[in-house]
Amino acid sequence: MTARAPRRTVTREPAPLADTVRDVVSIPTASFVEQRVIAHIERFAEERQLDYREDRYGNAYVTYQRGRAMRPLVLGAHTDHPGFVVTGIRGRRIDLEFRGGLSADYGKDEVVRIYGDGTSTARITSLVKEPGHVRFRERIAGARAIMETGASAEVGDMALWDVEEYRLRGDIVHARQCDDLIGVASVLATLDRLSAKGVGGHVIGLFTRAEEVGLLGAAAAARDGGLPRESLVVAVETSSMAGGRAEQGGGPIIRVGDLQHVFSSGVTLWMTRLARELGEQDAAFPYQRKLMDGGTTEATAYDLMGYETGAACIALGNYHNAGPKGQVRAETVHLADLEGLVHLFERMAVTAPRYERYVTEARKRWDAIARQAGQRLRATRV
Repeated sequence: MTARAPRRTVTREPAPLADTVRDVVSIPTASFVEQRVIAHIERFAEERQLDYREDRYGNAYVTYQRGRAMRPLVLGAHTDHPGFVVTGIRGRRIDLEFRGGLSADYGKDEVVRIYGDGTSTARITSLVKEPGHVRFRERIAGARAIMETGASAEVGDMALWDVEEYRLRGDIVHARQCDDLIGVASVLATLDRLSAKGVGGHVIGLFTRAEEVGLLGAAAAARDGGLPRESLVVAVETSSMAGGRAEQGGGPIIRVGDLQHVFSSGVTLWMTRLARELGEQDAAFPYQRKLMDGGTTEATAYDLMGYETGAACIALGNYHNAGPKGQVRAETVHLADLEGLVHLFERMAVTAPRYERYVTEARKRWDAIARQAGQRLRATRV
């Protein structure tokens, strides 16, 4: 495990959110080859004089702590996105392994951009398929492709869809890898604002690896005790809005569960109460409360391994680059949803020490309701 000592926080202006988003989502990444994103996170921490460390699995932790010792709020996002990795080369022909979940209805004849020392392109000629799961009949396991003339590649290079790395059209972010680099951007933006303002709080940004192939980084971090056991953990994601799961522009989503699991009722209650308070203070702050069962999130791993866990996300278009009519497309999110999510995280950071009070007040309220109900029910019993 590597560690760097924190230094004094300097008052300054936080970076514009759109700049943070652009800088993060433009970084190529895939499961087990997330090093470019991790390096960006380390630079971010050093520039803001925040504590940075890595565990033995390569997960990164950035800590903001100011004031007295407080119960830590952990905001966790994963640093990978579904993509190919080169596994074999024969002249211009290359073999690719796909790391992540995408229906095999996508990919044939699509172009991928190869990231090694430089960038080259290749066109997929055939797919390697395997049985899927509840979301689709067959999924991509790998592919064969032919590189453009003069292109080069090495085993281990990433090969990612040749779609927009980043573009902001009005309020809509179009990017190849919103999932979950938008989550990473939201956590970094929260840490940036907290450190710029110098407010009291204890927030740990946890940036995990290899989520797309089975929540591996999150499971390892939770099992090895890399987080304080008293932490309030919130998994941060983008999640598919397909099928009416959520609305882009409808605000950040308090995610009560996923495809497999429902998260801590206490953390969900606290997050919902804070979102409602923000909405009462500012009518321009919308929020959503949804199951979001389009996939499984790291909150399932944290919750089942003993942490008080909640989840938050924003609505994602073209989930895993699955665009209309079987075409690979950039993913999309609404920038205002992301702004709302960061605003919610800031409120969570300053109220985390009073988390138990929110839960206790709710229990007392329902106890009072029960007592009054008992009196009325006995009085009207036939």
